[in-house]
This record gives sequence, C-alpha cells and structure tokens, in this order.
Amino acid sequence: MNDICNNAKSTHTNSDKSGFYRDIWEWKASISSVSDDKVSPFDLGEAAKYEIPKTLETEIHRYLMPYSVHPEGGYVAYISNGRVWGTSGSVLTSDEKLIFDLSPEYDGRLNRMLTLEEHPALYRSKIQEQHYLRGTSAVLTFCGSHNYFHWLYDVLPRLGMLQILNIPFQSLIMNPNPYATFVEETLLMFGVSESCVIRTGDNREIQADRLVVPSLMMNSHYPPWATSVLRMFMLPGRDTTLHSPERIFISRSKASARRIANEGEVIRLLEAYGFVSVCLEDWSIAQQVQLFASSKAIVSPHGAGLANLAFCMKGTLVVEIFHIRHVVPTYWMISNHNKLDYYMMYGQDDGTSPDRFSGLEDFTVDLNRLVQTIRIAGLNKLDT
Repeated sequence: MNDICNNAKSTHTNSDKSGFYRDIWEWKASISSVSDDKVSPFDLGEAAKYEIPKTLETEIHRYLMPYSVHPEGGYVAYISNGRVWGTSGSVLTSDEKLIFDLSPEYDGRLNRMLTLEEHPALYRSKIQEQHYLRGTSAVLTFCGSHNYFHWLYDVLPRLGMLQILNIPFQSLIMNPNPYATFVEETLLMFGVSESCVIRTGDNREIQADRLVVPSLMMNSHYPPWATSVLRMFMLPGRDTTLHSPERIFISRSKASARRIANEGEVIRLLEAYGFVSVCLEDWSIAQQVQLFASSKAIVSPHGAGLANLAFCMKGTLVVEIFHIRHVVPTYWMISNHNKLDYYMMYGQDDGTSPDRFSGLEDFTVDLNRLVQTIRIAGLNKLDT
C-alpha cells in the first residue's frame, strides 16, 4: 500500500487507551447473549497453495517462497447503534470503542500500517460532524479503497459476501473516492447503485440503527475465494465486443510513480514478440476485464492494474517486473489462485531518487534479461 491512507496521528490528548477491542471476537465476548449484536462466521473456501515463481533470478524474495494456507477468520458482524468514524471509516461500537481488526490505517508518510496504539480513532476530537442513518447500513470501508487493487480485493469481495448471503441493507457506507468511474462501474456489476452510498469524511461520525460489517480479506490473507467472487460478478459484465490483443504490455507511463525509465526500449523489444502496449487508464472496467480474460501473455511492472489478473484464464503467461527493492506478492498470489504461468524478474534502481520510498521509485529493465525471461517462457519473435 503506497500513500493510500493519510490519517495522521492527531495532536489531541484525550486518548482512551481502553477504548478499543483488538478484534471482533474480543467484542463478541463482551456482549450480552440476549443482544441483537452477533458475529456470523463465513466460510472463505479452500486452502491456497502458492508455488515458487519461474525466474532467471538466483535470489528469490522471501515473500515469493512457496507455502500453503487455509483461509480463516471470515465473518459478518452485526452491530446495533454502531458508528463509522473518519475518512478511512473506522468501525466503532455503540459505546464508541474502536474495533481494530475492522479499522486498518496506513500512514503514507511512514509507508507502513499503523499499530493499534497509533490509531487516530483513539485520538479523535470530541467535536465531530455527526450523521444518523435509519435502518441497516452495510460498511465496506477500507483505508486504501481508492487504489484499484484494494478496491477490487478489500472492498468488492465483502460486497459479494452480502450479496451471496442475501443480507438486506438500506445504505452502504464507503470511503470517498476520487476515481469514481471504476467505483460506479464495478458497483453496477455487483447490482448496487451509487445512489445508496454514504461517504465517510474527515472527523465525521456516521451512526446507524444497525451496522452490518463483513470481515476484511486482508486479515484472511486474500484467499482464492476473493478471486472467485470477483470472477463471478465481473466476468459476465465484460465487453465481449472488444477486439483485444493476445499479448499485452501494461504501461505505467501515465502513473505518478514506479515507472519503467527505459519503457520505450522495453516496448520496442516486446513489439518484436507481438506485444501491444496499453495504458489501462484509457480502458473502461468492462474493457479491462475483457482485455485480461482474452490475453494469452502479459508483461507488466508491478502495479495495481495487475489486479485484473483475477480475470485471466488458466495458463495465461504473466511476467511481472519488480523494483529490486520493492517486492510485493499480491499478483503472484492472484496468479496462483487462477493457475497462471507466472514468471518474475527484477528491475534495477535507476538512482534518480535515492532517498525516496522504493515503492515509489522509477526503475530500469535489463533488456537482455527480459529477452531471456521471455524465451524461457516459450515465446518467440514474430516472423518478419
């Protein structure tokens, strides 16, 4: 997560360090058995098996080493007179205690998740903008929801949980989002209108007669179930009229960070192998889903657009290029969910911003190593 949640620790000193529950189960243990409050477990499906990437690299990052895990911790919580506070949408109980496992916070200046003791909800001002909602409100807040990957994997599968369980709600509490196009498009794929959405805000508290809050996918290690539910709701909405290339290179030339410094050379090299360069910003979500679903080979620097690997068909070739000092396993995991033919390689620090967080730095790609990676993946140049 890169600079996606910016709720800094407040300077207020009215923190109540006892005003929290570490997780939903700690809260459940505190409530009366005759209360309307409850936590219903949700089965997140089969175990995930993650296989080591194919690569020329002699050292593979520890995040990409093979393992198996069974997803645990899925649930839907029902909280009477619950509250949602702040832009990130921290979940509070009726007596205004924070439920920490439903309220992650990321500090873009520190480039890390905040600890419970640092959580801004514990330092919130007593004077707040308050809103009251009648009936049941579903809560799908997540501090990084304006990032496309986190929208797809930390928000939409939770909406899928509600839809699968046929849980009714009158309103949907979500974060503000400057990229409204992909929000509106994907909500419609899930059968939800933007008109029922209530947005969180800075120092704003929203209270409802009842909150329904699905558990976070992040806390269950992004299970294969999350990919399956995205495919269930979104593949039927793809633009099948689109004539899309079978081999694509995902360009980050329009991104503000983590671009390939020698992208022009990379594109010219890949064109000889039949790849077409695309900027996903130019495509609708329905087109992106179709693009990935119909692709047979994808080369891309690490970036949120690779969340669309969720829609690829089994066996699709993927080459992900990491900044050598910024390796995140997210898209390797999705590739394993869909049994894709996954390769990785490292790009090199171009030395332009040595003091910058490596996840935001541009980098260069060794063209010879890229050719070797493509060749071990079984791709040949087009006949000329």
